[in-house]
Amino acid sequence: MRAGLGLGIAAGLVISPITVAIANPPPQAVVTQFYQWLVQHQDQSRQQLRQQQHHFTPELYQQLTAAFRKQPQDGAWLDFDPFSYTQVSTLGMQVRKVTPSTTDPRSADVDIDVIAGLRGRRGTPVPIKVIMKKTGDRWQIDNLVYISTWDNLRCILREINR
Repeated sequence: MRAGLGLGIAAGLVISPITVAIANPPPQAVVTQFYQWLVQHQDQSRQQLRQQQHHFTPELYQQLTAAFRKQPQDGAWLDFDPFSYTQVSTLGMQVRKVTPSTTDPRSADVDIDVIAGLRGRRGTPVPIKVIMKKTGDRWQIDNLVYISTWDNLRCILREINR
């Protein structure tokens, strides 16, 4: 069974010496801003995701919204929180490391720990790699890789939405 969703403030940030293509805000700030919103709105996050559309590449946003519309009777549906890879609450988030791509200046990985658990209790860190793409002058979330299983959100969404 998968656990829940949480947020906090970026701490313990390590940035690789390779420079990330200049965009404002930087990748780790985009991830932090999204997770801060998510923690505040997690009970309505699926219904209000449109407010955060700018944080996602158009392809990922389209796949997410299509999957959110699916129900169990459709045969395949998103039965976990895709932003924490759990079925519990997100209590916080911490950025662990930012790694710019060595081959593509428009790509970077932001390694995070999503703190997930039951509200009112101490959470458990869920390691996730957030794949970021620079589109124009903006960094956007393009995929999530769930480190515990190496599953990734795009593949899961493709299966749900086919």
